[in-house]
Amino acid sequence: MQVATWSSIGTLRSLFLLNLAALMVAIATQRSRDGRRRGRIGLQLKADHGAAIALGILVLALNITLPLQGADPYHLARVGQIERIGTLAYDPFIADPKVNVLGWTYELLLADIDQVPLIGHGLLRLHGVFGIALYLVAVAAARTWFPGGRAWCRAAVLVVPVVFQQFVLVKNDLFGAVPALVALAWVVARGSRADAWELGWAAWLTGFAVAVKLTSVPLALVFAVPLLVERPDRLRVLAITAAGGVVGAVCGGLAFTLVENARWYGNPIAVHEAGGLYNRNATIADMASGVFRFTISLFDLGLVTRRVWPGRGGWGSTFGLPMIWALAVLALRYRAEPNARRALWIAAGYFLVFSAVYTDADIAHRLALAPGVLLIVAAISMSDADDRLSRRLRLVLAVVMVLSALQILRSAYLYLRV
Repeated sequence: MQVATWSSIGTLRSLFLLNLAALMVAIATQRSRDGRRRGRIGLQLKADHGAAIALGILVLALNITLPLQGADPYHLARVGQIERIGTLAYDPFIADPKVNVLGWTYELLLADIDQVPLIGHGLLRLHGVFGIALYLVAVAAARTWFPGGRAWCRAAVLVVPVVFQQFVLVKNDLFGAVPALVALAWVVARGSRADAWELGWAAWLTGFAVAVKLTSVPLALVFAVPLLVERPDRLRVLAITAAGGVVGAVCGGLAFTLVENARWYGNPIAVHEAGGLYNRNATIADMASGVFRFTISLFDLGLVTRRVWPGRGGWGSTFGLPMIWALAVLALRYRAEPNARRALWIAAGYFLVFSAVYTDADIAHRLALAPGVLLIVAAISMSDADDRLSRRLRLVLAVVMVLSALQILRSAYLYLRV
């Protein structure tokens, strides 16, 4: 689509043949892979069957009952613009410049779904169900590096309050978090010993995630720093990481967006002028305050920060009780489990940069889904033993899951009531 836009050859409606060819290649490639590896991921998905089906039915009901609605109006406006023009070209007459200058990868996906004859718009309304499937694939990928955990414990990733809201409203937070989660899990468990080919693909995922959602920039830092610290072949790692990250960013549209911004607005980072990321902390004091507020928000269940520091934007809930449980488990396993230490430090680094830069980090956990879900996945994998401590941790998790499920049901009720 980037090439079609700049070359004026092809549109969204004429590139279906290219999509068909890509699908055939993907199917052929998948069949040639090791069947045992595919089966392992499939079994991990099946372990969460009951909870996934229950959540899927709930989200399906909300998607069907509620009108197609974006958390921010420019998302659906951008979808409509892509469908109207047929390419990713900017519209100089658009009233809201954010429709032009903000990312388009997620919106292109929605516009592509809407092109399916007869049923496209109906499928688009089910965006939340597709979101659950994409989320489960990312979690299954992360579990290849964090195996273990009782079957019912694995369902904890489905009752994270802030993740649930991404299934209801059109928003690109979850879409950008999916590759970021896989990249973070890989860095924690595989980064120190992976070969060059694997490193390049992980860097590609990182660049793609940053391009999809610019608030994911901390991912690039916490991805590169541990590799450069732990691996002896630092120059080689730096070259491969940089090359893979650049290619991923180009695939995700970052270069295209910067060029088009400069072309139409005279400023490659016009997204800041449009208000997309301009709400950032400008002073050291503001950064320290942001980190302090965000730290509180990890434990306050959304009950403190909005009251003590009101009058700020943002929507959504916090990670809630599953995050508190995960932090406790990883702290208890800190000395015995190297991956517990690595997960905590990498997530802490991500959260630190995010909260220091972004003004509303404490009420916008939705913008840092990947490190939060990573901590929960890692904690689940370390709660599987039969000792007394592990049994108590699982008992606490059962209570956490019930309370979080009730919180999600309350959110669903409020959506339907409004």
